[in-house]
Amino acid sequence: MSLQVPCPLRWAMPVTSRLLLPLCLSLLLVPWAPGCLFCFSTPQQRLRVCQVFLGHASSRHTACLGTLQAAFQPHTQLVVGAVELEKLKDTFSNVIFSLEEKGVAKVPYQVAFPEVAARIQPELAQLKPAPACIPPCGYQKDAQVYRCSSCSTVECQLPLDCPEHLHHYPCLDSPHPCFALPVEDVWKAEGNRTALRCRVPFQTSPEVRIGWRFAKDLRTRDLSLFRDLRQGASSLILHPTRVSHRGTYVCQLTEEDDVVARKYFYLNVTSSSQGAETDLQNMFLAILRSPGGRGAGGPEGHFPRLPELLAEPDSLHKRNVVLLMVGLALSAMLGTLLLGGVFRRAMAWPR
Repeated sequence: MSLQVPCPLRWAMPVTSRLLLPLCLSLLLVPWAPGCLFCFSTPQQRLRVCQVFLGHASSRHTACLGTLQAAFQPHTQLVVGAVELEKLKDTFSNVIFSLEEKGVAKVPYQVAFPEVAARIQPELAQLKPAPACIPPCGYQKDAQVYRCSSCSTVECQLPLDCPEHLHHYPCLDSPHPCFALPVEDVWKAEGNRTALRCRVPFQTSPEVRIGWRFAKDLRTRDLSLFRDLRQGASSLILHPTRVSHRGTYVCQLTEEDDVVARKYFYLNVTSSSQGAETDLQNMFLAILRSPGGRGAGGPEGHFPRLPELLAEPDSLHKRNVVLLMVGLALSAMLGTLLLGGVFRRAMAWPR
């Protein structure tokens, strides 16, 4: 289905009404395809070019416009980096001026149009392509492209939130790979040093600003729950790390008014008391589960008596010594409690 070119009733130069109606109808029948020339010129400008070649009252404007479109058809699929957009626009703005000069010089439009189209080819070849988009995330301004086929700037179509890892797996609804959940877990013990680094996999501009925010005791990406921290540093250092530092941190990269990328970290902090209790539990479990902690050939859960331990060849093994010390300590504590109870009752006996 061809797109329709608006009728130039409002901007055509005055001619008789009998000529205007056939001209509008003929223009509506011209199949219009987007292209660089059509992106950077108006229908009024293109009609004026044909009027310069043929005169305002000519009935061949439709054929002239068709020839103009065909001459610049090779540029329809041109794609350049968005940073080259102004140069591209200047090139095709000069095309209109060059064509009008050819018309004033009485060069036939069948000769002038292909000649001007060929003349700008070296200039277009010097325009730089955009670098490829780098997944998995970020607003990558330098990777934007301008497509003459749609007269539009096309972005990378990547999310702003950067994921935890770059390992990817197939994604059904996107041309780019899918990645892991975008919250990176960081595990630290209380008192240790924590360094969170705001790194993205693509090159950023020197004008990029970095800001840090924090949501205490929450694992979230809801920005309304965060409070602002320090600004401007690419790394956030916590030393010493405290239990109160547990929560989600986000670093946000911005350039002018645009958000470039975000990266989330969830800091898991283990308290020092909890770590000591865990170490003690692990030590006792290791003693009880060790071969020296059971009678030889005994069933699960059977604990050897003191004579059995001393009768074994390796009775002074480290594990047995520790177990013996624990048993003696428990026995001493029990004896102390019993003696204390007897003493209290004796003191309370009426005399």
